[in-house]
Amino acid sequence: MKETIPNLDGTSRIYAVFGDPIAQVQTPHLVNPIFSAAKTNIFAMPFHVTPENFSATWDAFAVMSNVAGIGVTVPHKVVAAERCATLTATARAVGAVNSIHRGQDGRMHGALFDGVGFIHGLGDGKAALKNARVLMVGAGGAGRAIAYALAEEGVSHLRLMDLDPASIAFAKDLVNSFAGRDVASGVFPSDGWDYDVVINASPIGIKGGSRFPMPEDSIRSSMLVADIASLAGETELLRAARAAGATISDGNDMLSAQLRLIAGFAAGLPAGIPLE
Repeated sequence: MKETIPNLDGTSRIYAVFGDPIAQVQTPHLVNPIFSAAKTNIFAMPFHVTPENFSATWDAFAVMSNVAGIGVTVPHKVVAAERCATLTATARAVGAVNSIHRGQDGRMHGALFDGVGFIHGLGDGKAALKNARVLMVGAGGAGRAIAYALAEEGVSHLRLMDLDPASIAFAKDLVNSFAGRDVASGVFPSDGWDYDVVINASPIGIKGGSRFPMPEDSIRSSMLVADIASLAGETELLRAARAAGATISDGNDMLSAQLRLIAGFAAGLPAGIPLE
């Protein structure tokens, strides 16, 4: 018989990934090579967990000592945060988690790596954030985490666009509370496009026929343009930014950085330290 997982044994630990649906989730496939390369003897596995079964499933996995942690995706990020014994500052502020580590004390410790994953994924482009004027389109779950991370990096202004006014209000209050001053606010196209950094944290570019609200001829070569929607291919925003000579970052940069942070947290490293 062919050994497909030759090092799986009684000392192996599981990183369970909960979602509903689960078939589209890529975390196990992408994070297992990171675990393997670091010789952690941890294996990520997907589990289809519906909302009505979440509590019972959480309770069962939380008491298993060979569970290294739990990853959560839609629709469990908020309810999982409520079940954690501790939360990172970002997870606490946003009220959601996407990765949980089971500590040696048996308690579950939650983190949200969307924001810090975005920052790490920028690489050298991170330097452009200090005192930057930033436009971000999309203030949903990922956008809120990114907004918090931008505040931590010391941006001078964060202007927010979203179809949901409540999402803008949440992200604005989140950032301004952290900064202790009015850094974030909603913005309208009529206010102009004079920014140093432009971020798409919305589904624009991958869903429907909607277009990014910033005119392509407003993109300058001095800008940093990031689009977390760009995974399978380049979006119109990134094509325009590349043509203008701007520095660009796509969703794969964020995803790659986030996976290493998730792997590090599952392996017992402090939140925010990647597994190399």
